[in-house]
Amino acid sequence: RYQYYLQVKKDVLDGRLISSFEQGIRLAGLAVQADFGDYNQFESHDFLREYVLFPMDWTQDEAVLEELTQKVAQEHRTHSGITAAEAELMYINEVERLDGFGQEIFPVKDNHGNDIHLGIFFMGIFIKNRIGRTTVIYRWNDIGNIAHNKSSIVLELINKEENVLFHTDDLENAKYISRLFASRHKFYKQNKICTE
Repeated sequence: RYQYYLQVKKDVLDGRLISSFEQGIRLAGLAVQADFGDYNQFESHDFLREYVLFPMDWTQDEAVLEELTQKVAQEHRTHSGITAAEAELMYINEVERLDGFGQEIFPVKDNHGNDIHLGIFFMGIFIKNRIGRTTVIYRWNDIGNIAHNKSSIVLELINKEENVLFHTDDLENAKYISRLFASRHKFYKQNKICTE
């Protein structure tokens, strides 16, 4: 639990998982409770200014940072009496509700040269266009094989004549993405009952 808590906290602070200001304040309050204990054991919460509470891209303006830090101190007060283990679990539960949790996304190009995001999650592979069109999902059941050809990733779909191609910047990216997708696909095939 503790190691998982540290990993998801790092994902939040590094900006890999995006949160709203309200979610960020709740998460920071839980992190302070988990890492430092109860609110009332501190005479002052000035130490929070030295502690990384938010994703780096949030903290541009000192006045905004100070206001957010005060809100975290108030949030921390509401968690008094909660053990570190409970606070870690609450943090993990809160992170699991964030948009994009459990997804890994890669910038690629489609066959027409348009920039898109190719992603993977527990149900399969998805494509997000930057223009705002609906997300296309290829479920694991629909995928026959995943491979790469030079700097392209090839999805062979079951019951369809043509393959779906995505283009990356280089051979190493294509290799990494196709291997990741193929290993998840293999896991799905071996554990169909669990994933359904």
